[in-house]
Amino acid sequence: MALRKRVDIMTWSTTQVQKLTAAFNKLKANGSYDAFVKRHMDAMLTPTPAGSQSNAAHNGPVFLAWHRAALWEMESALLAIDPTIGGIPYWRWENEAALNGGDPRKSKLWTSSWFGTDGDRTQSDRVLNGPFASWHALLYDNTKKAYVTRSTTGLVRRLGRDSAGSPTLPDQSQITDLNTYKTYDISPYGQSTASFRSRLEGWNAGPRLHNQVHRWVGGDMMVGTSLNDPVFWIHHANVDRIWYRWQQGGGTTLRPYAPISPTGPVGQRSGDTMKFLLSSAWTPAKVQNPHDTTTLGYDYL
Repeated sequence: MALRKRVDIMTWSTTQVQKLTAAFNKLKANGSYDAFVKRHMDAMLTPTPAGSQSNAAHNGPVFLAWHRAALWEMESALLAIDPTIGGIPYWRWENEAALNGGDPRKSKLWTSSWFGTDGDRTQSDRVLNGPFASWHALLYDNTKKAYVTRSTTGLVRRLGRDSAGSPTLPDQSQITDLNTYKTYDISPYGQSTASFRSRLEGWNAGPRLHNQVHRWVGGDMMVGTSLNDPVFWIHHANVDRIWYRWQQGGGTTLRPYAPISPTGPVGQRSGDTMKFLLSSAWTPAKVQNPHDTTTLGYDYL
């Protein structure tokens, strides 16, 4: 299997971006996209191990590994529709303010020909233009404990202005600080540990990095069904890129995932099966090396 190539989306042409968004639209139309939304939310609803603050995809060591596997599965679905996409691009959000005069909302990402604009304040902050204007978001009703489809069209976005969000995106100084953490994760493996994973996820001294981006986009990106906004995928491709570059900082051997089985909390160890993914074969150990063409096989350019 040849290596897939993931590149900075800001180096793409509008035509390339529209190939990607067209593929997302086909997955939405055939129901595959909403299945990804459900699996992510189901993972969030499952304490892992039982009774802990961690769940099957967040708030613990498995966070980066689970999303690496989910990215690969989404990338595979997109490439099955249009192989010329080449791979999921990454959105290098840490550069956005510097590239857009201090206002990342001016990025071409947030235009109708790319991923659509900010939400319309006169229309409940729904995005009424761009490639996803006709989408009905799949939401989770906590009272009914069931999935429901939003009756109105359009994703909800509040770029830098969500009342529960963040007014700014992370910048390069946060990446520099992150790379001072030399251990993937440490006991008790939760939100507040001073580890690389917790810092990148955005809990330690947060909201930072990953969490801060969700909060800056706001709206649909603020909840467990955040995959409703396809910007989720290019955001997480950047998170994965940052992790992989950190992994490579250990010299000839990639810095390892932790905790290594058999010790550590059940469901978060290197050999534990990761739940709510398309494949039941994924473990953190199996996604350790993106260059391994027997399992993943991709690179960041």
